[in-house]
Amino acid sequence: MLLDPAEFSFVPPLEAAFEVFRTELERVGRTAFTAWPDRGAYVGNWLGLPLFMASHHPAVGPLFAPNQQRCPATMQVLRGIPSLVAAGFSWMEPGCHILPHVDVKPPDVLRTHLGLRIPDRAVLRVGAEHFTWQEGRCLVFDGTIEHETANLSDRPRVVLLIDARLNARELDYLRDCSARG
Repeated sequence: MLLDPAEFSFVPPLEAAFEVFRTELERVGRTAFTAWPDRGAYVGNWLGLPLFMASHHPAVGPLFAPNQQRCPATMQVLRGIPSLVAAGFSWMEPGCHILPHVDVKPPDVLRTHLGLRIPDRAVLRVGAEHFTWQEGRCLVFDGTIEHETANLSDRPRVVLLIDARLNARELDYLRDCSARG
């Protein structure tokens, strides 16, 4: 189940900064990315450029400071959104499949993807539903519902992956959506 991005205060500043993020992504390029360390979670080439995360794989923490230095404009925008608890660029090469999983996180934290470079045939499944990204738009979903992604295209798929802590109104909206199924 996707959630309505208009319900979340962190979405407008993310979408407004789309060009900042994409310009910085193009400047740093693929060579700044590293293979995601949890290799049992995916098939193919999944690369990350993690900027900060409240909880993370031990191999990721040492990457935060150098990646933040590589992405000063991105970090300036992200620091202006106080509810963010994690952010990083996620790069999936053609043929990559991030296997079905459930995120372990506090109930007041939501996963969001901002589409930066989206080819045709890149898909996200949340529960029983399939979705595609749009460049410059956020997909907001409850990561505690089983989900997976696949890049079935011949070009890379890149998103800015965000985790945000919800305020009371946003948390009520999430609970209402969850109750409706």
